[in-house]
Formats: sequence, C-alpha cells, structure tokens
Amino acid sequence: MTVFEQVRSAVDMRTVAEGYGLHIDRGGMTLCPFHDERTPSAKIYPDNLHCFGCGAHVDVIGFTQKIFGLDKPIDAVKKLNDDYGLHIDIGKAPTAKEVSEYQKRVQEKHEYEVWEKSAWRTLNDYLWLMREWRQYAPASPDEKCDERFVYSLHHLDYAEHLCLEFINFNKAGRISMKNIVEQIADFLKNMRADF
Repeated sequence: MTVFEQVRSAVDMRTVAEGYGLHIDRGGMTLCPFHDERTPSAKIYPDNLHCFGCGAHVDVIGFTQKIFGLDKPIDAVKKLNDDYGLHIDIGKAPTAKEVSEYQKRVQEKHEYEVWEKSAWRTLNDYLWLMREWRQYAPASPDEKCDERFVYSLHHLDYAEHLCLEFINFNKAGRISMKNIVEQIADFLKNMRADF
C-alpha cells in the first residue's frame, strides 16, 4: 500500500474540493477550476472530479497538484496530509496494522458503494411503480377503484420525497434510510410475486 493509496482512501473528492474552495450544488456539480466558465460543468464523484467542458479528470491527488501548481504528485500527497491531518508517515513503510486498517476501509467503502447503488435502484423502482399505478384510475365515478391506484394516491408523494432525500443526503444520511429501503425492497418483491 503506497502513500498515494493511503491518501485516496483517507479523504474523498468532495471534502477536498470544498476544502479548497469549490462550491458544489446538491447534484454534485461545480464550476471547473481548470477553465473559465459561467455554468457548472464539473461533476464531483466520490473518487474524482470530471469536467464535461474541458475533459479534466482528476482524483484528490491530481486535483491538489493541478489547483496548486505543484510539480510532483508526492507534493500533493504531502499537502493533503498536512491540510487534512491524515497522519500518514511519508517515506516510511506502513505497519501491518495500517495495512489491515486500509484493507478494512477499502472493503467497507466497496460494500457501501454496492449498497448505495442497490438502495437507489430500489427507491427509484418504487417511485416508478407508484407513477405506473396511476394508470389504474377509474374511467368513471361508478367504476370500482383498483387497489393499486388507491395505494399510489397515498404513496407517490412519499416515494418522490424518499428519492429526493437520498439524492441530497450525505453517506450518513443515506445509511440512516437503510430500514426504509429494506421495507420498500420487501414491498416490491411481494408486488412482483402478486402481479
């Protein structure tokens, strides 16, 4: 495990970008610091920044090196280490404990990313199901209401709210929705079995 890997696992792109002055909107978009623009064209992902305008694609180290005009990536590592108090011993091989902790963080990060994608898919499927069920509206006042239509009347706003919350929440907020996501996943599974 190199000091580069240690830095990348210790601090995420959004934290670094905001820490160095970028203003990021709820959708993760920001003005690209590498070219002049009036409309945000750079997207902040957990591991990198990608600009759809100029094509820049950098991780936290490349971003720091480029924004501060540093000569070498190791200079960016040193700056990040100092600025964010990462306590990485540069030039010293990591201990077995540090390697183990790093591997644990990488595994946890991977597990979270898998869960996050699955959770978003679940919430999005729920939202679209509520929208689809609106098609079961009675054609006339005398026609009996389909249960799916009635359910969607009561839950469409809730489904939209959950999706917006998931988009706007940070990692901790999304994890706090875990039980709700599991309940919705069970509901969807039962609906697929019933229909």
